[in-house]
Amino acid sequence: MSAASHEKQAAADRFSFTYFVWVMLVGLLFAFGSDLDRIFNLWLMLVPALFLPAVAVTLYCTAALIRNLWLRRWRRVASILVAPVAAYLFFAGVRAVGVSPELIRFEIGKRDYIAQIEKLPETGEPRLATFDWGQTGGAGVANFVHTLVFDESDEIARTPAQRSLAWRDRVNRLCPGTPLCSLLNPPAGFSVAVKQLDGHFYLVTEGW
Repeated sequence: MSAASHEKQAAADRFSFTYFVWVMLVGLLFAFGSDLDRIFNLWLMLVPALFLPAVAVTLYCTAALIRNLWLRRWRRVASILVAPVAAYLFFAGVRAVGVSPELIRFEIGKRDYIAQIEKLPETGEPRLATFDWGQTGGAGVANFVHTLVFDESDEIARTPAQRSLAWRDRVNRLCPGTPLCSLLNPPAGFSVAVKQLDGHFYLVTEGW
């Protein structure tokens, strides 16, 4: 092999972040899949929207791995093999520190939520407000309704037996027409989950 040819091969065999970027993009697509469904009501279209890019990236990385193994470009091979591991560690680390797609979505709209809460009339009672975060699911599959709730009293985080009559009265004023009704009298076959996002803001998820 000539010196020029050797230099050309060495230049082609270098570490690349391209594979990591593609794997990360697919990972982000899956991480925010539920939010995409809530916002755009994708339902059945969510499956191809997630899996087609995943299959395309998998085929791309597999072909690149085979080609670089054949050409003995070991740095490129390492770049491909490390990409999914690095992406997994990144997402695991983000989850470990409490960052989630729901929290990111909340932080993006936080200023608007606070502005709307500040417009609520002063009644001397802890303020209570709801924000529609959309619905996922459809016919023949599990359905989930997501609602962002601002509860200044934080009683929403308590068990039903620990919530005061005053809190129940405030919630009852918003019924019917809001998912808070399920917190008072959960229908048969319903599941209701409450998750604190930040301060007095909670994500209420109803499933059936």
